[in-house]
Amino acid sequence: MPKDLLALSREIKGMAETGLRYSAGDFDRERYKRLHEIASELLQAQVPDFVWPVEFGYPTPKVDSRAAVISDGKILLVRERSNGLWTMPGGWMDAGHSPSENAAREVMEESGYEVRIVKLVAVWDKAKHDHPPEPEYTYKFLFLCELLGGGGAHAHQHEISEVSWFSPDDLPELCPHRASPDYVAAAFRHHADPSLATECD
Repeated sequence: MPKDLLALSREIKGMAETGLRYSAGDFDRERYKRLHEIASELLQAQVPDFVWPVEFGYPTPKVDSRAAVISDGKILLVRERSNGLWTMPGGWMDAGHSPSENAAREVMEESGYEVRIVKLVAVWDKAKHDHPPEPEYTYKFLFLCELLGGGGAHAHQHEISEVSWFSPDDLPELCPHRASPDYVAAAFRHHADPSLATECD
């Protein structure tokens, strides 16, 4: 979908949800509800069944974490069943856990490996990097991890079809929504020099 149309839809959705949260008048709430519907309708030419969920409170970006596990010159990647493409372990962060706890848990669930978080490599605005546009406005956290052990069985076999290690010059096709070669390059930079400052947009 066109980026400018997506940005407009996000903006209308945000205004509508703010109004639904803070407006006390019934007539105003009806107008904000209609605005929320319009935000969805703007995108339905590209995705006919698309409907924005109504989020409570002031709209904020979603947070996706990715874990870079490097051992013996190779990085751990997992293969998504949904599209057959590869990415670093990770996903949406769950409430009730710290960012680093989320990242370590995702590695265990998706690959079966136990890791220790070493450092926060980067906090990126997904829209400022080479990703296809998606409805959610997302911040990406990338954590460098130390391999402790494990492997083999993993909890998310319904989502992950394969787990493997790759050298940086022989990467498989990465999922463009979840990761990129730039993420892998950043992970190897920080693995080689942990004193590097955290990258951010």
